[in-house]
This record gives sequence, C-alpha cells and structure tokens, in this order.
Amino acid sequence: MKSTELIEEAVLNKLGVLSQDGALIVRTGESTGRSTKERFIVQRPEVEADIDWGAVNQPLDTEFAETFFSKLENYLADSKTYTMEGSVSCFPVGVKSTSPWHIAFACNMFREKKVQSVCDQVGQDVKVQIFHAPDLKVSQLGLDFKYEKLILLDLAQMKVGIVGTGYAGEIKKSAFTLCNFAFPKYNLFPMHASANVLPNGKNASVLFGLSGTGKTTLSADPNRALIGDDEIVWSQKGISNLEGGCYAKLIHLDQSKEPDIFSAANRFGSILENVQFCEQQRSIDFDDGKITENTRGSYPLEALGNVYDQNVEVEHPNSIVFLTADAFGALPAVAKLDEWQAQYHFMSGYTAKVAGTEIGVTEPQATFSACFGAPFMPRPVSVYGELLAQKMREHKSSVWLLNTGWTEFGKGPRFPIPVSRALLTAIQSGELEHMEMETHPVFGFQVPKSIPGVDSKYLAIP
Repeated sequence: MKSTELIEEAVLNKLGVLSQDGALIVRTGESTGRSTKERFIVQRPEVEADIDWGAVNQPLDTEFAETFFSKLENYLADSKTYTMEGSVSCFPVGVKSTSPWHIAFACNMFREKKVQSVCDQVGQDVKVQIFHAPDLKVSQLGLDFKYEKLILLDLAQMKVGIVGTGYAGEIKKSAFTLCNFAFPKYNLFPMHASANVLPNGKNASVLFGLSGTGKTTLSADPNRALIGDDEIVWSQKGISNLEGGCYAKLIHLDQSKEPDIFSAANRFGSILENVQFCEQQRSIDFDDGKITENTRGSYPLEALGNVYDQNVEVEHPNSIVFLTADAFGALPAVAKLDEWQAQYHFMSGYTAKVAGTEIGVTEPQATFSACFGAPFMPRPVSVYGELLAQKMREHKSSVWLLNTGWTEFGKGPRFPIPVSRALLTAIQSGELEHMEMETHPVFGFQVPKSIPGVDSKYLAIP
C-alpha cells in the first residue's frame, strides 16, 4: 500500500485523526519515548566479542531470541499486516507491522534508493528486517519474560523484533543500530548526527548530538541544503544520509523560528505523535506537553524545501560540530577543539538527556553519552573514536563544541536558537577561525572573545 492509503486505513480504523492541515495525529500509548530497559541484543557467538555489553547493550540468550522471533513471525503471518520495502543507506530494509500508521512512518523514514558508493564499499546486499506488533505483549506469545515490552536486535542476522510499544522511533533507531554495528567492519564511520552543505555541494558540515540538542533545528538552514537530520555515514568518498525522512521534536515548535519544519510537519503525509489538539477545530497546540515533552513529527525529506540531492554523496566535511546541551552552565557557548580534545569530547559525549526522549526522563539530566549517541552505537566506543580521528586527520576537518544547553547553573534559560544559529553560521563560514581566542582556564580549549552580531553575554566564560 502507498503511504496515503496507509494513512486513510489508520483513520478508518480509528487509529488516528487528521489535523486541520491534513497531518495524521496519533497516540503511542504508554510508551512516548524509547524503552531502554526493555531493549536487548542477541548474544550470538559470532558477534559477542564485538559488542560493548552493559546497561545499554543488554544480552539475551540465543535460544530465547530464536523462540521469540519464531513466535512473533508466526503471529504476524496469522494477522492482518502491512508492509513496506525501502533502503537504509546501502542495505535493503523490510518492515512488517500490524499497524498501518507505523508502516506509513517507515515509508517516511527510510530511503527509496540505496547510496551506491556506500554499497560499493560494503560489497554485499544484506537485508534489514523489522517485525513489529505494537499492541502485542510478550506473554501473549507464550513466553516467560520479565517485561511485556521487548525490542530485540539480532546484529548477526540484521533483524529486529518489536512488541508492546507504539513509539515509532523504535523502528528507525533499531534499523540504524544494525547499520552502526555493521559499518565499521567496512571502514565506514556511522554518525548520530545531522549534516548540511552549501547549495553548490561545497563546505559540508556535520552536527553531532543527542535528541533535543538541536540537530534537526540547526541543520534546517535556509542558506544551506540539508543532507540529513539524524543519521549520517562517512565513506571513502564523502558523507550521505542513511534515511529518507525526518523525525523532529515538536515541543514548542514556532512557525516564525522554524518555518521549514513547521510547514513540513503540518501537511498531509506527515505523522504527529502525542501532540495536543482541539477536537473540534483539529488545531494543534505545540506548546502543550501534557502527554509528553517528546512530541514528534515524521515527514519525508521532500517535505522540506531545501534538501540536497539524496542520490549524490557529498564531499568530506569542512567542519564537525558537537552539540552539547550542558545542563549546568559550565561550558561556554562555543569552543574550538584540537585533535585530542575532539577525541575526548566525542568519546565521553557530555550532554544532557532532554525531557521525554527516554521513558522516565522528565527534566534535563546530565549524562555522558559516548559518540553523542551511545544507545545506537553497539561496538566499543574506541572503534568509533578511531574512525573519527582517522577521518578528521585525513580530511583536515575543524572540530567545534557548540553549547545549546542552559546559560546558568540551575536557573538560566537555554541559549536562544538565533544565537546558536549565528554561532553555527560563523563556524561553517570559516569566520570563527579568524576570531581572537582565549584559552579556557579549566578545559583548555579555545574560546572566541567576541563574534559580530552575537551579544557578548553569551560568550563569557562561565
């Protein structure tokens, strides 16, 4: 079925309603963010030594996993299901679900065509398979397990089983985790990052960061073309987008500040998760976070007006930016990092989890998320750190820390979006390279003393 037909099916089945602008409004039930404690990886001998096991990558024995997949696939075979076929970077991907709107989501998020140069570097055609039953509990499969939800990743067989959660982000993040495990084997560097480039394909820039730190917002720049807003891969020829759509946080979405994202989210074909709306007029209140602060919008890249050709790999990035949502007002607004500082900050990944992105996170929480995306990078952090060092050294990419968090410890507001955008523009244009710098007395990185057009109060060293 086409995405339009899947949305119509969802409305007919009372799984969602259309907003006044035609977007599909849905509820994801109890799970309004990623489920972390119910996420497991099959502990197969062929991949066991290559995974960073722990609280993020929890092991599950092979016998239980195979029984789970067998029962889930049989359940789906006996149920009314919906399917889609697409690509995630160089890998074909197939999704099978009992929910039509989740398949419409997958149609938005995955690519129609593969990235050929990445395919050439991988040299094999392994299919990613996702089996999805959001309303099914683990016990209904006749299995004795400590949770009724389960997100199970089989990295050796490149497949995923998801039950008990309607949060659509589990679909895309699971697929990308499989890719992020596979890519380093082929000297490909997977990045939890957004990227954009000048319209002529020059001066590309990569922005790392956890959800809520500004990857989507800051990469949507009217003067630059979007490559992708969440998952990027760096190959021998350059950078490209793994996915075919965007999954943007919508809380406090303001048309005047983010017109491209607002337009893309409010249209037929877009899917809005857990937003509050007026039932009579079907108008949406993007400031209302009663259900969750993690309200989300899914839309295909073509819904945005300024997107770079997704079939063309972009040249190696000139600048790399680590978006850090500092929750304690300890970091300056912006700083330049040398090679060793860059590796340290990448591998430690100091930032904050923003409210709602994970179940149980209700306010900003300081965290160290390796690679600025630890939940999606299953190999040891040193593997990804070495790839970063290799790429930035080989292509002479400058590296910057951009603080999109809170301006003062415990009480300050977040850095305004226009300020963050002005700082990013100065980085990407090369202007910041030539500003007078001072050495931070604690961290040792270089901090600009002043930047034209940016209030000096935002540049002061805390």
